[in-house]
Amino acid sequence: MAKMKTNEERKAELEALTEQMGKQIDSYFESPEKIREHLQFLGKFHQYSMRNAVLIESQFPGAVAVGSYPFWEKQGAQVQKGERGIKVFVPSPVTYALHKDEWVPLSKAPKPIKDGVKQGHIPSRKMMYFKIGHVFEYTQTDAREKGIEVSVIFKRYHRDGGLENEQDIRDALTTLADARNVTLLEEPLDEIGTAKGCYYPELHAIALNPRNTSIEDISVLIHELAHAELHNQERNFERDQPLTAPEKEFQAEMVAYVVSHQLGFPTDDFSLSYLAGWTKDKELLDKEQLLQEVHQTSASFLDHIESHLEKVHTLQHEKEQSPLEYLEQLDIRMGWKDTDLSLYERVHAVQRVFPEEVGSYLNAKATLETNLKMDRVDEPLMYIHGMGLGFQQFGISNNHDFSEDQLVAYTIALPDKSLISGHFDPERTVHPLHDLEKNHKVEKPLLKNLEERWHKMLLYNEKKSLSRTNLLNIERLS
Repeated sequence: MAKMKTNEERKAELEALTEQMGKQIDSYFESPEKIREHLQFLGKFHQYSMRNAVLIESQFPGAVAVGSYPFWEKQGAQVQKGERGIKVFVPSPVTYALHKDEWVPLSKAPKPIKDGVKQGHIPSRKMMYFKIGHVFEYTQTDAREKGIEVSVIFKRYHRDGGLENEQDIRDALTTLADARNVTLLEEPLDEIGTAKGCYYPELHAIALNPRNTSIEDISVLIHELAHAELHNQERNFERDQPLTAPEKEFQAEMVAYVVSHQLGFPTDDFSLSYLAGWTKDKELLDKEQLLQEVHQTSASFLDHIESHLEKVHTLQHEKEQSPLEYLEQLDIRMGWKDTDLSLYERVHAVQRVFPEEVGSYLNAKATLETNLKMDRVDEPLMYIHGMGLGFQQFGISNNHDFSEDQLVAYTIALPDKSLISGHFDPERTVHPLHDLEKNHKVEKPLLKNLEERWHKMLLYNEKKSLSRTNLLNIERLS
């Protein structure tokens, strides 16, 4: 059995790992080539924290995908014998409780104190600490020998930046701008010469140069969206020290590089020289903070884009398969033949085995059960599964009392859009609109539109109620 490390040994190991990370960050700024290599790496690991991405890169150059030992086991793969884990920081929150005027770890507090914290009578607070964990790279496992592909495990969409998916990515960037309330102008407010695009902080608006090629527009729009995210007036006001123009351009172009490269769009020709120009003879303050903001912004952009592309992919797949075919196939995959399961049991079973298919399952179920014709949908409609009412106007459907239900599953039909489905526990969520807002399932403009329709229904019901009350109060002579 391995000897337990002392607190001093753990602290020394964390300090050594932190120092290693700092040296690695400094090395990125030695040349544009090293920055480019780091940005390419960053795109692959946008779901990890910037610090852990740096640590993975320093210990395992060229890593493609990593996971913990239990993660690989869950995928049906085993870590090869003799492979050493890659060290990463693992968050380890500790809850403290106030006991005799001192903050003590809740785990070591007497039972009455624990009960008091649980009931809210005794103050508590959480402190975030870090410990060292280990992950293993794809090639350190037998996944390849078993034919398990990275793209299958991590659900990555490898795009080649060609014309066939250019419009999908452009649409994704448009919805990204909408989600951040950024206005996309049809043309610049004045002549911008050879500049590819510009961001107007006062207007929180972006304009692209009409002389750009369609492929150029993609990377330029990402660059300007990065300015809108990182250098808007509110963000600038929050900073203790304003960023210089070189630092702003450096960040925006790094984000553009990470996202464009991950999507498969060409960046080398202009991005590398751009980075070289901004890094030469420049004093870039707080390198880790600059990179941290780049990493966070790149990650949020990629998450949004990949989510949009996944919806497009799912919609295309649904078009190729009838709802009945899909449900019959799912029954076989889930082993549901000749089983009598409730809606609650079925939804939770799909959530457990194929979580990414819950929406598709509910979409197909709603379409089949209501004989929905999408070409006839001219306003937002909603179907509450298991109620037997069919699709209703959104405001009416959202106004049902869901408090007695064990699970609420819903499907929304919108004009010229794909179906949106979800489910929730009524003890934690009030109604479908609340679920849409809480889980960011739709863009803000659509959410506002649905909210307005529900409010109109509430006002209509209130007026009806008042009219009925007035009628009852009318004097009646006999």
